[in-house]
Amino acid sequence: MPAYNLALQELSHPYPAPGNGTVSGHQVELMYHHIVPKSPRVGLIWLWNAVLEDKVLTAATPVLNAIIQNVDKYGTTLVPADRQHVKDLATGIKNKTITHQAGAARPAGWDNFAQVYIWLPGNLFTGPKNRADDPGDKFDAAIRFIIGAGGAQYTTLQTVNGKIDQYAKDRKKTGYAEEAYASLGTVARTNLQRTPFSGTQWTWDSGKNKPKVKGS
Repeated sequence: MPAYNLALQELSHPYPAPGNGTVSGHQVELMYHHIVPKSPRVGLIWLWNAVLEDKVLTAATPVLNAIIQNVDKYGTTLVPADRQHVKDLATGIKNKTITHQAGAARPAGWDNFAQVYIWLPGNLFTGPKNRADDPGDKFDAAIRFIIGAGGAQYTTLQTVNGKIDQYAKDRKKTGYAEEAYASLGTVARTNLQRTPFSGTQWTWDSGKNKPKVKGS
């Protein structure tokens, strides 16, 4: 069976440019923010690479299934042939007909697959690029004021983040990775759109001269 380099690296998003918005009369440049971080150090990229190293990539099956079933609904700029590459790769990885070998060549369509995984729409919200409340490589808890702290999307993403943290602290307990991916698969299957920007959900921090989520 073919072996390829399946390790993830940072990649740009596969969506239309988010454009600009207005917060309290200030024009702001918008971007897509991750709720669970994508970071190679603590986030979704790290999780993927960790299960590769620990030889438990089967843990990712729930999110691979969700991508196969829903990538056409994610609103990406990928053309149909590219989305088919994503489905084919996800299927091959899930079925173990495509395996990992460090330093090998990339499989066809790899960047498209990686973009979709790293930028799952249910883990994204549109907001100002320069925020007073930007958490960096941490869980973006401010989103609770936009999507609701008690809602299924927020609590499921909290679970993903918590299980990644637990796995990072004890790599022998690969069940944490399985639980993280089970919850991420739920988000990838049920939350098919990026949370849109609404200027009324943001306010201006006069001290930092930057916007922030109302309530944060």
